[in-house]
Amino acid sequence: MKCLRHEQEAVGVCAWCGRGLCRQCGDWSGAARLACSEGCAAALARHERALEMVLEKSRQTARAQAVNYYLCGAVSAGATIAAWFWLPAPLLMWFTGLTALVLLLSGLWLDRVSRKMKL
Repeated sequence: MKCLRHEQEAVGVCAWCGRGLCRQCGDWSGAARLACSEGCAAALARHERALEMVLEKSRQTARAQAVNYYLCGAVSAGATIAAWFWLPAPLLMWFTGLTALVLLLSGLWLDRVSRKMKL
């Protein structure tokens, strides 16, 4: 592959448009990604900001879902206790108890996953 501007062999590729860059054209100052122009660098920066925003929203959504699981698990646990006292039906108690356990464990797992998400 040849350089975008020179007839030299390309040693890098623009991360946005995929054009070849030689040692003279690329910004080799330690940037995470190479860009062939200011336009491509700006597009890469916009893209990175958009990805960070999507990750942050995903993390917030996961935390909200974890809280929802906790609340539903607490309601199911309360239904289990109510079934114990008012409706001595073993099947109902087992069902609501296991549902509460599954919901609470799902909330714990989702909360843990949301805390491990990298930004």
